[in-house]
Amino acid sequence: MALRELDHVVLLVRDIEQGVETWTRLGLSLSHRVSNPDAGVAVAFFIQPDGTFLELVAPTRDDSHYAQMLREHGEGLRLLSFKVDDLDEAVAEFTARGVKLRGVGTDRVFIEPDSASGILVQLWPRDRPHRWKALVSPTA
Repeated sequence: MALRELDHVVLLVRDIEQGVETWTRLGLSLSHRVSNPDAGVAVAFFIQPDGTFLELVAPTRDDSHYAQMLREHGEGLRLLSFKVDDLDEAVAEFTARGVKLRGVGTDRVFIEPDSASGILVQLWPRDRPHRWKALVSPTA
């Protein structure tokens, strides 16, 4: 089976502060934040003891891609990311099963929502580090 275990969940929120407050109130601990002015987003991470994490993404500019998604789809689940042992093997397996994929031939491959109950699913190679880990400065 290609999907091994959950890696992370991304939620799109209107306001990063309100999102952090909500998930903190629900018992999660904020791990850190990252700002990406070029993409027009603020991001907050809630890393769990098993290494999985919840990622909140909020647009910081009205002209960003994320602001457009928020206008079109509202707040909520943006994607589920599952670990795979080997990305090329997973792509071959899903292609053989008739699953619609996006990003084939790149290092960012997704299962299209119409092949996954309306959810965008990212295939995350088990051995791939997360870019944000190099930027981590814990936030209280």
